[in-house]
Amino acid sequence: MSDPLFYSESLLSWTMANYAWCTDPACDDPAELPSRDWPRSIALWCAGCAVLLASLSGFGIHQIAAAAFVIAGSHMVRWLRRSFIPVNRFLEFELAANGIAAMGMNLLCGTAASWWVPNLGLALDRGQWSVLVTGAALLLYMIRGGNYMVRGILRRAGGLPDAEEPGFETSEGYAHGRMIGQVERIIVVLVVMGGSLQALAFFFAAKGLIRSKELEERPRADYFLLGSLASFLVALAAGLILQRVIAGLWK
Repeated sequence: MSDPLFYSESLLSWTMANYAWCTDPACDDPAELPSRDWPRSIALWCAGCAVLLASLSGFGIHQIAAAAFVIAGSHMVRWLRRSFIPVNRFLEFELAANGIAAMGMNLLCGTAASWWVPNLGLALDRGQWSVLVTGAALLLYMIRGGNYMVRGILRRAGGLPDAEEPGFETSEGYAHGRMIGQVERIIVVLVVMGGSLQALAFFFAAKGLIRSKELEERPRADYFLLGSLASFLVALAAGLILQRVIAGLWK
């Protein structure tokens, strides 16, 4: 059985390599063509995340294999997303890529253990630190990874209004919607993790009340409702996963 701390460190390193540094351009959106320095900066960032993983977990065979997987896998995922994956397939791609990565990391970790256990003056065991590291990986994924998934759902459902539609400032609307969605997903994950599901009803009621005037316009209403539901489902799934991790490791 894999050491939960080593496995959670590997997942955090994978998440950092893929989602903590810049958003990947979409292959079917000419407005998002990558800059000349994009591949170089991605290569350096992914290598740094892999070195950090090896430094924290040790330089054994399994640790080096996991670090190599982070470098090769994150480059592959970013290259595929940039070159071949249209926006309307982002949801399926995210589920497949990260599912394969989670299973691959579990196999590579084997029976090895991380040599470094954080202290920081807190009386926490390996399992409890594993929960915190896993939680950090999930919350980090909710920012850009959640954006990819929600954007894929919106594009497939036709929930993104055209630039010609009146009453919707396309670039500003999208940017604000993404930022609101990121904060919303983090809040939902934390609420679900704590088991306070009743607070979700109050949260969404308040959100709907604040933006009720915008819902009178059809493009905004479709974008708001579909985006909110998609974002909520992504965060709910992450919160339930984190809840199970807590139940299994936080003794």
